[in-house]
Amino acid sequence: MKTVFMALNALVEQGIIKAYAIGGAIGASFYLQAMQTEDIDAFVFLPSTDSILISLTPVYQALTALGGKLEREYVRFGQWPLQILTDASPLIAEAIREAVSVEYEGVPTRVFRPEHLCAIALETGRSKDFTRVSLFLEQNEVDYDALQAVVRRFNLQNQLDRVSHGNI
Repeated sequence: MKTVFMALNALVEQGIIKAYAIGGAIGASFYLQAMQTEDIDAFVFLPSTDSILISLTPVYQALTALGGKLEREYVRFGQWPLQILTDASPLIAEAIREAVSVEYEGVPTRVFRPEHLCAIALETGRSKDFTRVSLFLEQNEVDYDALQAVVRRFNLQNQLDRVSHGNI
């Protein structure tokens, strides 16, 4: 993972992306016991352009120049496939903006806050995502008031109620 985080930091330094944050199971693993996953999800802000189309080509080119290998929708660094995702929704954009800085093996990286990891999991709505939210709640790894605020802003109360009542 260290190599992936170094590559993402290089993209920010080069201006290829404006910011990034790690989400998904790897993001959750910064707060919970190791989560089972096969890839790293990096959510990015791209620099503004005049085009209405979003192109990840410069991102993929820069990642391959840094030693990554293209595999379908991933760029592999060692054992870790990296998936680049954009700020495709207001919730994702907020999560990137409010991500926290952490270190992994001496390399700085940014990770979604627990309430955003939970809200995105609720929005995604898969069984494994609801299970992850349940783990955050059971292990007291999320500020419940902060989670409630995000849930209200993004109209996810029904999904949170399902998880809270064990209807996963």
